[in-house]
Amino acid sequence: MNTATNRQWRVRRYPDAAEAISTDLFTWAESGISKPEEGEFLVRTLCLAAGPAQRGYLKAAPPDAFLQPVPVGEVMRGRGVGQIVQSRHPDYPEGSIFVGSLGWQDYSIQSPRGKEFVFSTRLVTDPVFPLSSELSILGQAGATAWFGLLEAGRLREGDNVLVSAAAGGVGSAAGQIARLRGAQQVVGIAGSDAKCAWLVNELGYSAAVNYKTESLHEQLAELFPQGIDVFFDNVGGDTLNTALGHLAVGARVAVCGFIATDYDPDARCGPINYRNIVSKRATMQGFVFFDHWDRYAEAQSQLRNWYRKGLLHNAEDVSEGLESMPDALASLFDGRNTGVKICRVSPDPAL
Repeated sequence: MNTATNRQWRVRRYPDAAEAISTDLFTWAESGISKPEEGEFLVRTLCLAAGPAQRGYLKAAPPDAFLQPVPVGEVMRGRGVGQIVQSRHPDYPEGSIFVGSLGWQDYSIQSPRGKEFVFSTRLVTDPVFPLSSELSILGQAGATAWFGLLEAGRLREGDNVLVSAAAGGVGSAAGQIARLRGAQQVVGIAGSDAKCAWLVNELGYSAAVNYKTESLHEQLAELFPQGIDVFFDNVGGDTLNTALGHLAVGARVAVCGFIATDYDPDARCGPINYRNIVSKRATMQGFVFFDHWDRYAEAQSQLRNWYRKGLLHNAEDVSEGLESMPDALASLFDGRNTGVKICRVSPDPAL
């Protein structure tokens, strides 16, 4: 092992409703490195992914809440990819690459877990470098986009597709997948001219709209004269409401997230344009990637094939060092990140 102690970020307190994520919410701690018992293994964290849901772990919630909080004083929860360095499990040998809920720390004791929402685990049998791709285009972000488009969105060849938060982790994957699956056009919504240019020039989006400087209503009317067939929404709020006003007959709305309103104490009720779901005979369906965990290999096989052929761009925004993890999470809520936000904790091993 390359450290004598296990560095950790522990939850110090929960933020107020409108409070921004900051280092003040966490405590930097060091502890000893535990040894695995029978059926367990010790994993050294290589990288962690910051996701909007992690903000939802920082508030009190009832036992049946969708997102269960991390108790104050405990290691902050977060999915990551790591390498097994000690093992007492015959099916998880030392040196193997492992993906699971590692937490914001250098080392964690793990055991195999099945379809258990954020705690689901998998052994990487065919690693692709960088290993952070197991958290981004080949991991949860890519699979979320895959199942959201194909299951909730029921994507068909020739569809006209709109993606909100298109420059984010899941959105950057969704646009590429829609294009490769035969969409007629894929339009992204982002918050800067630079992000819009990146979507078109790097990821192959047909067009992109800067919602901060352009009228989203006017742009959607121009770009979708026949209406939106599939709307992959990561935002909610006014963006969702505006898009609902431009649906095609038989449209499908796949609701992946609602970062615009989820942590806003003054969020308004809506959307007003939900009446279009009736007039356009549309459907609107929420989904959770972990509901499709048993079918993960289905998405992984196609995504890896495309990636190895150079057809998929692995969109990552990388921070270095475990120390940067609170700021990595904060960047998701102030528009700084592009692609999946990754925190590299230690170097990829030479396999």
